[in-house]
Amino acid sequence: MNNLLTLPQVQFLFKNELPRSQILLVAGGRPPSKEWLTIAAATYPIWAVDRGIDICQASNVIPLLLIGDGDSATPEGWTWGTTLGIPVEIHPPEKDLTDLQLALQKLGLLYDQAAVVVTGVWGGRFDHSFSNIFSLLGCGQFGISGYCAADESEVLVLLKGHDSVKIHAPCKPDVVSLLPLSPYCSGVFIDGVHWPLSAVELTIGLPYSISNRPTKNPTDITVSVEKGCLGIYMCWEQNCFKK
Repeated sequence: MNNLLTLPQVQFLFKNELPRSQILLVAGGRPPSKEWLTIAAATYPIWAVDRGIDICQASNVIPLLLIGDGDSATPEGWTWGTTLGIPVEIHPPEKDLTDLQLALQKLGLLYDQAAVVVTGVWGGRFDHSFSNIFSLLGCGQFGISGYCAADESEVLVLLKGHDSVKIHAPCKPDVVSLLPLSPYCSGVFIDGVHWPLSAVELTIGLPYSISNRPTKNPTDITVSVEKGCLGIYMCWEQNCFKK
């Protein structure tokens, strides 16, 4: 039984069982630090999504697959990817789905079930970040489960109804926020923070449960939701990997 999702700076122990397969997609937004990606690559199989191949090259991380239209990757990065001897799936730039959505669709074809983590999500344009997060949330239509968008500075974990998660962070986050990603999230509970909540309802129209703070370092937090989809957002201002 697998209930654990591990990132370099934080662990998530879910009440409900996770899919056996866990995959990390490296997308083309803000690059994670080399230290973060190197540690993560020791835990997860890696797929590079378009400009994510440049991020992989910079960290000397070899992905299992490269997918995208090549319009945002550098020529050097794309050439490096195509000479690795890994599968390369090239799509035309003029298409309906984004490169990340195509990668999620491909995962659904290759895996019966998979828990998906995406890095290279943050930074840049808001419309890109919005599309990335809600594509991760909606990838159940491809037969897989989106769980997390993350790098060393920001983590967003998706928690769906009738589930709970215990969060352990040896490196204390500066901020913990609960973001309703469905119209209503009911039966929301959080402890281990300065402002705990018990059996409250959060709405997407008035997302007030932000900028909370952990009470302890190391950090242990429990979050649960009865109905809806809740985003658990954490932010680190300090470098957790500084020697």
